[in-house]
Amino acid sequence: MNFNSLPPEGQILVKRFKSRLPQRLELDYIVRFLPQKRIDGLILLDIGLPSPVMSALLRENGGAWATIARSPENAEEASAFLGTDVVCLAANGEIPFDQHAFDVVVVSLEMLTAMADPAFFLKECNRILKSAGELIISTQYRKPFSFVNLLRGKAQDALGGVIGGAYTERELFRFLKTGFDVITDDSFSHFFVELVRIHEYKLLMRGGDEDDVCAKVKWLYKLADQLDFFTKWARGFVMIV
Repeated sequence: MNFNSLPPEGQILVKRFKSRLPQRLELDYIVRFLPQKRIDGLILLDIGLPSPVMSALLRENGGAWATIARSPENAEEASAFLGTDVVCLAANGEIPFDQHAFDVVVVSLEMLTAMADPAFFLKECNRILKSAGELIISTQYRKPFSFVNLLRGKAQDALGGVIGGAYTERELFRFLKTGFDVITDDSFSHFFVELVRIHEYKLLMRGGDEDDVCAKVKWLYKLADQLDFFTKWARGFVMIV
């Protein structure tokens, strides 16, 4: 996709995406988990990606993609950016597509923790996947006795939202065991990057202008990524399976 030819609204979305290291990390790991050697000819669905730029870049890997947005506002934004119809989840987490419609379903970070009934949502993912289909899902990872857990919880208690929700491996695998076999997993977003992500979340929830916030955190993410050189031996705070 030629981002240079986008209208001003699209250029703003690209600039925001480039400022947010967690979104770029998530996209990189999703692409690693895609069935690269056989993606052409597959039908794929991405659910809840925080930026339509991510959806556009996933499409460059081949295959026929559909997108489900997090909210009606996100759906309108993504539809304009992608030049195709984008829908939302139903209020109860129901996915508005037919049974066995997709070869691959990608579920973005914070979607599972936002669900009132995550087990039902995963059953919905199973329903729309073909029998040999693959689910790629990112979620916040809860490490035992971690300072990040405390900060996530305080941010959620003070501001609401879903930043505090997280799963251990056992909790996530317990959800997935009904209908899915876990083939592989990995993690990203280490200590300092996660601190900046929580800081960004707090700024936005307090009403900060999104473009101003992106400008502030862009360089913080760059510094955090360098500092995390010393923590990358450990498991990250976002898990992808």
